[in-house]
Amino acid sequence: MGLLSILLSALAVVCAGVGVLTTPIPKIGLIFAFGAPVLALGGIMLGGSAMSKAKRVGQTSETGRIGAILNALAFVPTVLVALTCGVCNAFFSSGDLHVQKDFQFGLRPFGADGGVFTLPAPQRAPAGEPGQPDAPQRRQPKDHPPEPREPAAPAAPAPLPPPPLPPGPGK
Repeated sequence: MGLLSILLSALAVVCAGVGVLTTPIPKIGLIFAFGAPVLALGGIMLGGSAMSKAKRVGQTSETGRIGAILNALAFVPTVLVALTCGVCNAFFSSGDLHVQKDFQFGLRPFGADGGVFTLPAPQRAPAGEPGQPDAPQRRQPKDHPPEPREPAAPAAPAPLPPPPLPPGPGK
């Protein structure tokens, strides 16, 4: 049990490192970040159990003591990883992980070319258009006829009805 305790300390440190690297990946980073302190606690318990068993038999258990000490040392950084990277993963990486042809983690805050998303300037109606409440109305002199207006755009076609539902059970 002492050797297994030493192995769990190494595995806890490796899982903490993988937890840091997989923080942006939903659910996977969470498993590694929160699994590392669990492994370290299990190693502490196994090391203590190995020391207790050796003491009952009347032998010295150096492997159990080394395993318990290594796991206690590994527990501190693994808890820090769980409280930083694991909590960050739990709160900020939402959504399902969909693997597609171009495997991306959704980490593009600045667009495809690395630049900032830019929107085109808003299109404004010319002043005096009917239907614009904030547009100032141009006054026509009395001796001029009114300006001809452009023909109105054709009305949009009516939306399609929803598709029919399949028959329910037993029909």
